[in-house]
Amino acid sequence: MMRVRKSSIIVLLLLAGFTLFLIHSLFNVSPVTVVESHLQRSGDRVCVIGELRNTSGHAAAIDLEVHYFDRAGRAIGQNTVSLDAIAPGTRQFRTPPMVLGGVSEFSLYLNHGRNPYGN
Repeated sequence: MMRVRKSSIIVLLLLAGFTLFLIHSLFNVSPVTVVESHLQRSGDRVCVIGELRNTSGHAAAIDLEVHYFDRAGRAIGQNTVSLDAIAPGTRQFRTPPMVLGGVSEFSLYLNHGRNPYGN
């Protein structure tokens, strides 16, 4: 019969705990996500309208960056909107209109601020 050392069990428990912590951290990296978004046009003025979801248990502040592109994929504009105190649940957003002709696509980036390492 094989005998297991007490130190081996402790190491295995520590590794299991660290693994669970790592998985939990990865799933909670970005508690605010974009649920839905679309481009709204009025002549040469464009804005993005959509909905955000905060899955954390507390309010979060983010900067919503919108990058606009033409049909060839070239960047033709950018807009940043600061959203403070996004409560848990869903919230509508609308970026200020910008005068940009030829917008075909856009991308959104949620900036949650600097991490604890200053990046």
